[in-house]
Amino acid sequence: MVKKVAVYILGGSGYGGGELLRLLSQHPCVESIHAMSRKHVGEPFWRVHPNLRSVANGTFEAEPNWATFSQAETLVVFSAMPHFELAQQLPALEKTWAKHGLAERLTLIDLSGDFRLDSAAEYERAYGKPHPYPQALGTFVYGLPEWQKEKIKGAKRIASPGCFATTIQLALLPLAGLKNLGFIAVSAMTGSSGSGATPGETTHHPTRANDFRAYKVLNHQHEAEITRLLDAQGSSGYSLAFVPHSAPLVRGIFATVQLHPPAALGLNAQALKKRYEDFYRDALFMRLVEDTPRVAAVVGSNFCDIAVHEKNGNVVIMAALDNLVKGMSGQAVQNMNIACLTLENNGFLSVGYYPT
Repeated sequence: MVKKVAVYILGGSGYGGGELLRLLSQHPCVESIHAMSRKHVGEPFWRVHPNLRSVANGTFEAEPNWATFSQAETLVVFSAMPHFELAQQLPALEKTWAKHGLAERLTLIDLSGDFRLDSAAEYERAYGKPHPYPQALGTFVYGLPEWQKEKIKGAKRIASPGCFATTIQLALLPLAGLKNLGFIAVSAMTGSSGSGATPGETTHHPTRANDFRAYKVLNHQHEAEITRLLDAQGSSGYSLAFVPHSAPLVRGIFATVQLHPPAALGLNAQALKKRYEDFYRDALFMRLVEDTPRVAAVVGSNFCDIAVHEKNGNVVIMAALDNLVKGMSGQAVQNMNIACLTLENNGFLSVGYYPT
């Protein structure tokens, strides 16, 4: 018997919420979808996300009616609210869920940065402000499936990684645990959708369309996620420098990682390629490509394409993915599949679109 899932999306009107609605409306195990948006109460989903007309039926609600889910076989709550929102609301939500007998039954998957780090000190260093609910830090499983798949299975609280963090971690994961990797230089570009639906100085189309620039140089909050993975895997003797860039694209991330590992590690071109092939052999959404990944080949899909190169001891790893799918909502649905269902690729029957 196929398990059926009821879904509630907190913050359904942003880009992340729209992608969740798109992906979940095509998911064979999802029997109902509800979404909240105080700004668009009573409006149909397609009014905000026009691509969903005749695909995702429903209207945005002002508040969830949690009592209606008391009989749901499986309830999954996605939080696609801005950073800091879930952390502020979670204590009240937990009390409400307990009142309706849902606290231990529902699976909560957060797309924001609120619970990706495990300590209040780490969080404040990364985000520049104290955590609103530090008692809950460390209670969420970090949802990078290619790293934490066994921990995600059956988990009730999952923090999906950031888009840059996902891309760079997937580029480095097969090397994590190696000693003395030395200086690791990361340059990565992202499309404007990564900054959300509300336009800002660096995301508004007229100021971005014909420009290319760096931002948050050596100071991006996702760096904390990357170094935590490396440290947890036993890496030592490395220094990471991450420079993000704002590109004139809507979707997509492309990251280039460069390092010069010690010769004793034996990471020549052949060994490097085999290491990545072996590591990602069973990873359903990882594709190793020749020459270079292409953003246009992954946009709209949950795939991450990776290429590895080595010459004269210099190693280059390149990775590309869609920041709204594998870097955000698609990965969250992948986490739902692992945590609650049987097939990891449920609901991902279509590939991306090309040309974009």
